[in-house]
Amino acid sequence: MKTAMINGIVSATLVGVLLSLAKICFSGMSVILFMLIVLGGTHLTLLAILLVRREGRQVLSAGKRYPELYLVGVLGTTLRLLQNWGLDLSSPVNAAILLRGDLLFSLIIGYLLWKQKLRRLEWAGMGTMLVGVTLVLQISWQRFRLGSGGNILFLGSAFLVAVNAEIIKHRLGQVENMIVAYFNSGMSLILFLSGAAWTGELGAFPRAGMLIWVLVFTSIIFQVIQYRCYYRSLEGLPTWLVRVVHLITPIIAMVTSAWWLHERINMAQILGMLVVAGGITLIYGAHAKSYS
Repeated sequence: MKTAMINGIVSATLVGVLLSLAKICFSGMSVILFMLIVLGGTHLTLLAILLVRREGRQVLSAGKRYPELYLVGVLGTTLRLLQNWGLDLSSPVNAAILLRGDLLFSLIIGYLLWKQKLRRLEWAGMGTMLVGVTLVLQISWQRFRLGSGGNILFLGSAFLVAVNAEIIKHRLGQVENMIVAYFNSGMSLILFLSGAAWTGELGAFPRAGMLIWVLVFTSIIFQVIQYRCYYRSLEGLPTWLVRVVHLITPIIAMVTSAWWLHERINMAQILGMLVVAGGITLIYGAHAKSYS
């Protein structure tokens, strides 16, 4: 379980770093082109790794035996689009609150399907982390409005995150995680390629500087590692716990943005980070006890 937890933390950390890298790269290229290049590079990198390992036949066999591999890629792309669409219709404050709903949906699905129940210390740790995240993100509950049109899209995205994780864990547990990542990135690539062709951005090659391209290729490497760590964490941890660990993602994104983009961090946010760290420690300790 310790290795799975470490993989989960690495995955969540890399997602936060990737968000900051994307923010920098958007100054030199559009969102669709950035996603297209990163997903294409990730897909080709995974293909090269699988071919070097001589697992080409396993890829073809998995594609025939597990149609869920294609579904995971479609759901992954859909949830990203719902997030971006929601941001156009609602506020970042609402997004920060409602996208954390993936944890609630994971708990509900885990209870309904697998009768998973949390101990008191696990509930306490999760509540502690949510308080810490609220401090870090400077969430203002007075500004939160559930009735905004984009909020249903945020909730839909959060629900799909939970569903996707359950499919990967319980339906694709027998498939090697590099193959799952290959199909996931491949389906996302096809859909973003279609989007780029439809919007006319496919022929507009970005005129980005050398630094932007370095960050793009860095993003590809990090994305490959993140896929592998995320799937490994799902192999050894309940889905709800993986989503709890990913509460640190916005914190990592904020810290890296402050470092690279010179954004300021106040004392309340630093306190929030310490509270989140305490929550993770509490949850890990409680969960480890249940397996001892």
